[in-house]
Amino acid sequence: SDSQQAQAIALFLERQSDVQYADELLNMLDQHATPIETFVQAVRDVVGQLMGATNADGTRQKHNMLGNDARWLFVGIGCGLPLLTAARYLPTSDIVANTAHRAAYIADLCMTIARENGLKSQQVKFVHRPSHELAVVDPDGEDENNLTGRVDVVVLDYELFDPGFIGKGVLARVNHVKKKLCTTDHMIVPMGAQILCAPCEIRCPRGEGPDGFDWRAGDETRWGAFYETGNFDGSLREPWRCLGSVHEVFEFDFTEPEVKMSGQTDLHFVAKEDGVLNSMVFWYKMSLTDSIQLDHTPMDLQEGHQVQGDYNRHAYQWLAAPLEVSKGDEVHIRASYSRSRIRFEVMSPQVPTKVKGVGCPRWLFLRLWDDQRLEAFRKAIEKALEKIMEAREAIPKLDRPPLRVVHMGAGLGQISMLTARCAREAGISENEIETHGYSVVAIEQMPKVVKLAKRVFRDNNLEGDVFLCSEDVCKLPSQPQRAQLVVCEHFDAGLLGEGILVLLNAARIKMCNAFDHQVIPSRATIWAAAFEFGEHLKDYQGFNLSAFNHYRTGLMADVDTALADGSARQMSNVFEVFKFDFEKNEMPNAHSITFTPLATGKITAIVFWYEMHMDVEGDVILTNWPESIPPADFSMMEKDLHRISPLRQAVCHFQGNYIREVVKDEPVEIDVGYHQAWPQFVWPGTEMVAKESGERIPKPPPMPRHRLHFEKMKTETEKLEQQLQGGLMYDEEMLGDGYAAAERIALEPNGNPNYLIDPNNANFFHMMFFL
Repeated sequence: SDSQQAQAIALFLERQSDVQYADELLNMLDQHATPIETFVQAVRDVVGQLMGATNADGTRQKHNMLGNDARWLFVGIGCGLPLLTAARYLPTSDIVANTAHRAAYIADLCMTIARENGLKSQQVKFVHRPSHELAVVDPDGEDENNLTGRVDVVVLDYELFDPGFIGKGVLARVNHVKKKLCTTDHMIVPMGAQILCAPCEIRCPRGEGPDGFDWRAGDETRWGAFYETGNFDGSLREPWRCLGSVHEVFEFDFTEPEVKMSGQTDLHFVAKEDGVLNSMVFWYKMSLTDSIQLDHTPMDLQEGHQVQGDYNRHAYQWLAAPLEVSKGDEVHIRASYSRSRIRFEVMSPQVPTKVKGVGCPRWLFLRLWDDQRLEAFRKAIEKALEKIMEAREAIPKLDRPPLRVVHMGAGLGQISMLTARCAREAGISENEIETHGYSVVAIEQMPKVVKLAKRVFRDNNLEGDVFLCSEDVCKLPSQPQRAQLVVCEHFDAGLLGEGILVLLNAARIKMCNAFDHQVIPSRATIWAAAFEFGEHLKDYQGFNLSAFNHYRTGLMADVDTALADGSARQMSNVFEVFKFDFEKNEMPNAHSITFTPLATGKITAIVFWYEMHMDVEGDVILTNWPESIPPADFSMMEKDLHRISPLRQAVCHFQGNYIREVVKDEPVEIDVGYHQAWPQFVWPGTEMVAKESGERIPKPPPMPRHRLHFEKMKTETEKLEQQLQGGLMYDEEMLGDGYAAAERIALEPNGNPNYLIDPNNANFFHMMFFL
């Protein structure tokens, strides 16, 4: 489509994908992910083939058609390792490296990595333009940013493949390269791939989960314009079951003169067990060379199969409607593919198409299986209600106020329903609910998620116990009926990131008894430790990739994994940062902390996490303390300790001259403070500047040119997002056109070769209309 809305949305999604580019590659480098290692092995294998086998006298035979002077083309550079490997082994070869992106920072970053590893401009020519614009041009012509001759070896980088293999439009790129840029007897990496699939059940618990509630209404959100992606071998996933055998769906052979741009096949599955067939999970086995393969088969379906790294490598498409199957039932499914998408459709038995009504962020479903978090809240709520009910018993029956509990950050209402059930068990009768109304007021600001939560309350016979409000608590008028207990879930890995300080304070003023209410969590402590990240990138397979360290801008880290894979080093013991007493409304002040480094090196980040005392006595603790770091006070281990899942911590990265060189056993001082939603770690003497919002932050340090390009693009992308949201929110006509355009793009994000979009971004942008 060439509509204005479609072009604006596509431009935004491409820029959003480019902004994520460096961060995704950095995560894979830190984890020594299998695709990076495999592509390097493939380049070495091709180099070995070009140089030929070794004779008895030690000399090498050249490839029968090509030699070690073959001309190379890298389409997409990724982390740069395959390119650097080829340049190392073949210093006299002519190599062309195409970034395949528009973003200036990507080209500058790639050239910085090449320069830091000693590559000369005569050895590698960088061509910065989308791959579909590549052509062989006159060497003496005006177009210097292109090829001047056909190439013998083509390497398509891993970044051009999504978990569904063709979702980024790689088929059109392969055909363009083979028709326009290659010699007759060329070699191509990868050589092709097999697509395999299995029928699966991925559903919400129906009474068998940790909370015992029926969540089947959540399965009505399992739809999407495009397939979704994830890692079925990792921790950030829901439970899943394979209901049938694995089938091969398609085979793509890139060694053929031309790759077909569409096709279909029929699959017949026999159910291995009873279940609800609602999705098709698929993945690829990529043949990079004759001897090197990248196999993404889920570990549960292939014994002894190991893939390194926690990255998205599996795709799953929700079927038009869930299908109840019994063991032995046969299901006919038609699989098809087009320019940049694989689809699955149930042909028989026929089932009615499910109407799209509401969406739900997938991370909310992960909470349904977090038994540790649930248990910590349950125990704290039961203890608080026991005190409240004892106090009520001392009041004459006719004078007793009704029980009210405020639940903030309700999401799908899991803790709301848990609280209502605990209230019933504590003695709140059906008669009291009928007389005074609901016992729990749940506050959640995603309006269409509220619609889903109400359906869940109804399915669990709790619609009369819980009232769900989708208003901003700061804008609510003071409530006549005051609560005796407030339960707050507005906390993230760093405790303050979801606005617990502001929102909890507003709720206490407007919704709670002034001097007679309890708070869950009662208290919280932020702990921290100094870390060194990214030192391993200075010598990664013999190359310097430390330029990627400029893109350590994330706010969360998996410390246990980072320490295990060697991408991080702990530089100090754990130290206490802040103590918050939510029960007494006592907040800490900014102050300075002195700690002693455990080793000589660099402090590139402060990692921090929370320890929440859920009850007043401090017996029930909920924390995201890393398992690989011993507690500062071992008395914590003697209490009723619960760790959330998945286990992540918050991180504050330092950049440029804020990275501090330290010497073992020489004390270091740091200033700590916080604003409404985030702690702040600042070295003494740092110059502070004010943002437009009035918030004071450290003055940005000098940055390399590629990082400056990145910051400019990131800012422009954020402004474009605000413009899109503003237009879609306040212009009814634009909302309708924008929804239609977003759906067209999400159905096949890279159907238009002018863009290179991460399908996940397009899928989520479309789902935004249903949240």
